[in-house]
Amino acid sequence: MTPLLAFVCRGCGEVVFPARVLCPRCGESRWREEAFAGGVVEQATEHRGIPIVSVRSDLKPVVIARGRAAIGTRVRLEAEGGAPIVADR
Repeated sequence: MTPLLAFVCRGCGEVVFPARVLCPRCGESRWREEAFAGGVVEQATEHRGIPIVSVRSDLKPVVIARGRAAIGTRVRLEAEGGAPIVADR
């Protein structure tokens, strides 16, 4: 697994995920990367048998990730093949 990266605007500090060309707050085009540590599951469902959760990250953006976890559970976020996943606790 590799760290899942958020993108922090160098102009105003807005955090976005996934990456964008321009900051939605200030229009800046320069970014720095910051690894997501984790967050709290807000929603959980399945799509074609694949468990999917919405995680309100510590950095603020909501991340849609593959994995199974109960609503309200604190989880770690990582990347697998570039896609967000809930890491084993």
